[in-house]
Amino acid sequence: MHKHSGLLSDRSQQLLSMLGENIDLARKRRRLQVDTICKRAGITGQTYQRLKKGEKGVSLGVLMNVLSALDMEEMISALAAPELDLTGLAHERALQPARVHEGDSDGNLDPDW
Repeated sequence: MHKHSGLLSDRSQQLLSMLGENIDLARKRRRLQVDTICKRAGITGQTYQRLKKGEKGVSLGVLMNVLSALDMEEMISALAAPELDLTGLAHERALQPARVHEGDSDGNLDPDW
């Protein structure tokens, strides 16, 4: 059986690093100390530093706890949001059957239909 090596593409690692930088910027803008965020999130300073650096081994639970400590947890709902998945939406539309009968521009069906 092939074991997943856990390697990330350069772009994926870059995005994780940007996420860590953005989280630290949000902390600084709120004028919060790292210790305060760590206490609120229930993590160590070392774990916060790993998140800040964009290390791939940091869990989603840690991410959520830190976002919650920053009062930013609702922002995670934008990740992979179906309504923002333009590629997925385009594929879905392409697979829909052609309409048998189109209505008028207001969406009303022709009464003879």
